[in-house]
Amino acid sequence: MNAKEAQMREKEREEKLKNIRRELEEKLMEQLPPELLAHATKVEVEKADSESLTPEKAKKVVEALLFASSKPMTTNEIRRVMKNFTPVQIQKMISEIRDEYDQSERSFAVYEIAGGYEIATRKEYAPWICKVELQKKARQATQSALETLSILAYKQPVTRAEIEELRGVDASGVLQNLQARSLVRIVGRKEIPGRPFLYGTTPQFLEHFGLRDISDLPNIDEIRNLVENSVRKEDLLGTEKLVDVPSDDEEATAGEAEEPAVQESGKND
Repeated sequence: MNAKEAQMREKEREEKLKNIRRELEEKLMEQLPPELLAHATKVEVEKADSESLTPEKAKKVVEALLFASSKPMTTNEIRRVMKNFTPVQIQKMISEIRDEYDQSERSFAVYEIAGGYEIATRKEYAPWICKVELQKKARQATQSALETLSILAYKQPVTRAEIEELRGVDASGVLQNLQARSLVRIVGRKEIPGRPFLYGTTPQFLEHFGLRDISDLPNIDEIRNLVENSVRKEDLLGTEKLVDVPSDDEEATAGEAEEPAVQESGKND
């Protein structure tokens, strides 16, 4: 038996296993009691009885299933929740939904993928969708780069593992990008097992941020004081100060007042 025949047999074996697994899943799903179905009570399952569905409502259910699914759905998967409809009827409803989308020139359509169906946007709108995704990635990359660069600037020389320990996420990609922008460089190796690289900032880093040298970086205590003086603790914590704590002098005269003074939210003496 040559390599090609062995590959074909392996492919056939995998296909048989997939079919067996699919059949087992269908049988198990049919035997599950309603109360074990995720996010659905027994009453809700009874309300979703396909027998009470009109043809128009059934088509909307199929549309909702395709819309909500994170992967292509087969007619058999749809039939699990619409047991009173045959695969042929479900296939017809999917075709009608597809035609309706095409006739109304919607920005999305029904596509047949990997033996199933899914609702997805049309390819001509991909540039706009990609633009949004690129903006998201750019914001994430910028935030990650600033966090990594801040740690590196204050802790240098520092290893990648030490940066990752402080950030709690992998920093290899961010470090590569910072090196590509000439903001970070390898300055040596740490004398520990494995001798990992030590990273530090570059002259371009100083130039970019308008610094004479690293000693011009703001002191951590200065940053803390700046934040505390510019942002009220109540705003920072998302809480409101409803009752002022009386001073020693106010406590002495508190007995003369008929009721304790309650000030408006956010007011100070």
